[in-house]
Amino acid sequence: MALIGARVPLPDMPLVHRAFEAHARRDPERTALTCGDEHLTFAQLDARANQVAHHLITRGTRPGSIVGVCLDRTPDLMVAILGILKAGAAYVPLDPGYPRERLEVMLAQLDGVRLTMGSRRTRELLAQAHGEVLVVEDLAAGLDAHPTDAPVVDVTPDDLCYVVFTSGSTGVPKATAVRHEGWYNLLAWLRDAYGLDQESSGLSVSSFGFDISQRGLMAPLFTGAAIHLLPSRTFDPALAHRLIARYGVRTLHCAPSTLYVLIDQERARGSDTLTGLSHVFIGGEPINVARVEEWATQDGNTCTLLHQYGVAECTDVATSYALTDYTRYRSGAVPVGTPVYNTEIRILDDDDRELPLGQAGEICISGTSVSAGYLNPAPADARRFTTVDRDGQALRIYRTGDRGFLTPEGQLVVVGRLDAQVKIRGMRIDPGDVEHAVRGFPGVTDSVVLALPGTSGEAELVAFLLLDELRANEIDALSVRRQLIRVLPRNMVPQQVVIVDSFPLTPNGKTDTKALARWGTP
Repeated sequence: MALIGARVPLPDMPLVHRAFEAHARRDPERTALTCGDEHLTFAQLDARANQVAHHLITRGTRPGSIVGVCLDRTPDLMVAILGILKAGAAYVPLDPGYPRERLEVMLAQLDGVRLTMGSRRTRELLAQAHGEVLVVEDLAAGLDAHPTDAPVVDVTPDDLCYVVFTSGSTGVPKATAVRHEGWYNLLAWLRDAYGLDQESSGLSVSSFGFDISQRGLMAPLFTGAAIHLLPSRTFDPALAHRLIARYGVRTLHCAPSTLYVLIDQERARGSDTLTGLSHVFIGGEPINVARVEEWATQDGNTCTLLHQYGVAECTDVATSYALTDYTRYRSGAVPVGTPVYNTEIRILDDDDRELPLGQAGEICISGTSVSAGYLNPAPADARRFTTVDRDGQALRIYRTGDRGFLTPEGQLVVVGRLDAQVKIRGMRIDPGDVEHAVRGFPGVTDSVVLALPGTSGEAELVAFLLLDELRANEIDALSVRRQLIRVLPRNMVPQQVVIVDSFPLTPNGKTDTKALARWGTP
């Protein structure tokens, strides 16, 4: 059985920036962007982006070109993105909040990039960039000589719109090339499925380099709403909370760990600001229902919380599930739902055979959302994009490497990674199974379980716990281990239990397991 999303025809030219341009024509004086004290209307943002597009074209940018973008959250960021799209090219987000070493690894893979847009603040991070770095402050005066109307550029649905890096199992990030048709398909689905419109303003809270940020930045403009930029290179939860209140932000796209921190801010302030959100779209890591249930079920909270699944290789979102039955999922995996427009989900075994309902296998995605593939892929990575025979037809799929199953109700459930299992005392274990057991311990609000080198050199399981403040004095590491011995096989009981005050976050807003590993390594 396959989960098949609605078959919805797209426009002849499914281009996201054209949707933005249509809003600029219809409602030119409506606010499109805020950042600190700066405000731009749709007309102003459109005109500035058009001038950038004309300038890029004079520098040789055309359909098929890829332009790097290394800018902080400022109006110049959105001007650059839209200008690159209008010039027919694709952009590559290079987040200045990333460590320099990470950026250098990314830049090394972009040997075909001839232009990168940076600023005086980010220029030093781009020493390894191929080609020329355009400093936006230095361009400002010259842009006034360019037209403010859109250039005429022939762009096709198969052309690239952005290239985003995703983590590689070897530690080397992989550059995934996303097509215009796939991105438009996703944003049109978000608009239609959840009734997003010109009131559906958004706030950028995740790293620019994170795939979820691409839709987070563009979805409001796609629907005629404003995007509010967090004027901080790193995520500042207190500032983010204030801006949500100040502007009446309606939508957020973020990782669950980012939402947890915002909810903590809400509690600390004793406010109900987040209940004014209409939709929170979360993805990138599994949700822990215990961390959101109290907020989500409080009186007056009408926010819809969407638990979504996807991969950068398939335009970020493949399925979505509206979370309502919190009690049911307190200690188990939450479904990630049904597919977006023009997308299919299959659970396959190693021989590409479809598995029956309830049986776990590899999650494979096909349809409009599947990207163009990786730039300069290694052979093993290239094989993730493959074709299978279905009813005599060749079907292009992406093998995600994620394990999951389909429920009788037609929902996808993700249960872990094919490569996440570790061997402890000769037995293969999925740390996610241990995490669910630890979260079931009274007083534990969240857990992360990692396999780390022990004092003997053998791998050991280490559980990192967050505790309910009201019960923290009742719980210690020894009591947790004693309880787990009663419910888990011995080889699944963590050898170490580490109680922490908070989980560190990556720039993408996910739990930083590498930082946790340093805390737990003897």
